[in-house]
Amino acid sequence: MHHQIEEGDILWLTAPAGDFILNRADRRPVVLMSGGVGLTPMVSMLNTLVETSPDRPVTFIHAVRNGDLHAMRDHVVGLAQKHAQLKVYFCYQEPTDGDREQQAYDKEGYIDLPWLKSILPNNDACFYFCGPVPFMRSMNRALKEWGVAADNIHYEFFGPAGSLEEPAIVTPVSRA
Repeated sequence: MHHQIEEGDILWLTAPAGDFILNRADRRPVVLMSGGVGLTPMVSMLNTLVETSPDRPVTFIHAVRNGDLHAMRDHVVGLAQKHAQLKVYFCYQEPTDGDREQQAYDKEGYIDLPWLKSILPNNDACFYFCGPVPFMRSMNRALKEWGVAADNIHYEFFGPAGSLEEPAIVTPVSRA
């Protein structure tokens, strides 16, 4: 688009569609997890939750390579400072020296089930996640392993819908 659309061009758009919608009627805690660019819908949901549900506990977890690539950090931290029901955690895959000096993240590496269990009181929550497919597969696998009910797991693909189920491992059969 940046190279083909000119000022004054008309773009035909449609209304947003899909079923990745925040359940605002449910009063249980919400856990929002994002990886990389999956941050966008999670911040939108976060904004809605802190504005409309001040008594609903929210945990916001974002995974990104490092602080140099961490979008909307100041906005999310600012919300956490203003809203007591919000807890924020950042996971940096490869923190920079500056990230380490500033203690800008809560976990180095990847989000995993043992860490989730250490920061969340239990698995009775509405879980929403978005990000690259490997991130989403990992989150889906961890939540299922923890016993989170399928109807409490919500996710969105960027681009064509896919599957979060792990590909089957096919073992070759030798024919003698």
